[in-house]
Amino acid sequence: MWQALLAAGSTNINNLLLHHYHDLGMSTSQLMVYLELTSYIDQGVREPSLALIAKHLGTDEQQVGSLIHEMITQHLLAQRLETQPSGKQAAVYDFSLLWERLAQFIEQGGHLTPVATDDQALTREKIFQQIQVEFGRTPSPFELEYINQWIDQDHYPLELIQLALKEAVVNGKYTLKYIDRILLRWQQQNITTPAQVRAEQRRFEQQQPGTDDGDGPVPPIEIIKLNE
Repeated sequence: MWQALLAAGSTNINNLLLHHYHDLGMSTSQLMVYLELTSYIDQGVREPSLALIAKHLGTDEQQVGSLIHEMITQHLLAQRLETQPSGKQAAVYDFSLLWERLAQFIEQGGHLTPVATDDQALTREKIFQQIQVEFGRTPSPFELEYINQWIDQDHYPLELIQLALKEAVVNGKYTLKYIDRILLRWQQQNITTPAQVRAEQRRFEQQQPGTDDGDGPVPPIEIIKLNE
């Protein structure tokens, strides 16, 4: 029995973090997810199972995913791509931002510079949630990194990502690769706004024969206004 306890190892928590996590904007639930993720990372498990973490915490995978998303938008957690020994890339969790935030709190005598929680971050969270709802499951760490790259590296407008998701759903394609192809196609066509997407849709409809009698081909996109 004692051997099993010792073999299981232990997860340490910095006392400053334990005493001030609320001051950093972390909830107790987020702290528990942090501890769970850290317990796996310390064992060399870079992509821990969210389902297993949910089981340990007595909740569901969707809730764990939501807490992770919250920490990302609060700039307490990041996900980055890491090349594995096999040559494959994997999305891993990185809490460097959390430690930078804690160090700032201590250096400034218990005060923090407010972190931007602007519409960009809130809309990013909404995109995570919309994809989760439409796909019927929590996005994997790799998929979350994929979405973040659309926003941070490819600089796709958030509204276009939402429209591309809608087109994918209309066509019954529940993969990020399909959404990526839509976004790339629009980029190649210099389409950067929802208005341009609608204009392209109208142009497509006008070019189709037989639209008056209802026999023309079905347009590839169902355009839905974002404010509806």
